[in-house]
Amino acid sequence: MTIPLVGITSNERPFTEGSPIIHLSVSTLFADGVKRAGGIPVYLPISNPELAHDYVKKIDKLILSGGQNVDPSFYGEEKKTDSKDYFLARDIWEEALIKEALAQNKPILGVCRGMQLYNVVTGGTLNQDIKGHGDLPPFELAHKITTDEESQLRKIYGKTQIVNSVHRQSLKDVASHLKVTARSQNDDVIEGVESQSGHKFIGVQWHPEFLLGHKELADQGLFDYFVKSF
Repeated sequence: MTIPLVGITSNERPFTEGSPIIHLSVSTLFADGVKRAGGIPVYLPISNPELAHDYVKKIDKLILSGGQNVDPSFYGEEKKTDSKDYFLARDIWEEALIKEALAQNKPILGVCRGMQLYNVVTGGTLNQDIKGHGDLPPFELAHKITTDEESQLRKIYGKTQIVNSVHRQSLKDVASHLKVTARSQNDDVIEGVESQSGHKFIGVQWHPEFLLGHKELADQGLFDYFVKSF
């Protein structure tokens, strides 16, 4: 039995403010979830988009991790907020990874920003600034979601699940091949989508990696499903 190699996108942060030393910045909990599910995790640094084909060819599956806002130019809008939390080079690199994963038919799991970027790259748009979803730390539970009856998220999480909430953007126009499969009970914000086309994609708006220590929650089940069955 072949053990799947799972690529995980990463961010970049300076070692200290103003330092020329740049570190990869992504939670090790992604690797924990993948390893517990029986996969081999590998973090992917931001690179030249021309190399995306080779990176994707080496992996079996791709996780798009969370992070900065997606630049609105990717869906034909101007910035409507004063936020400086954007990273265009990362957007360009991960857009190339998404397109290659689509071309090579490699399954994708999108987490928070990852779901947003995938939606944008495949034809959707975003709400640039929503209220009430970005005020708590990622390890704290924030609100309930309701899953769609015919979805994989329903099989993993059941009808309802409590999740964290650390995002200021959300899906607005959903790409035509995606189906909304989870929403926030508080305000109907889109919390999960799944692909209805031939390509395998599942996306969640919360951060399941930060909830792996909550034994009463089903977030490891999402990693198990993605690594073993997707």
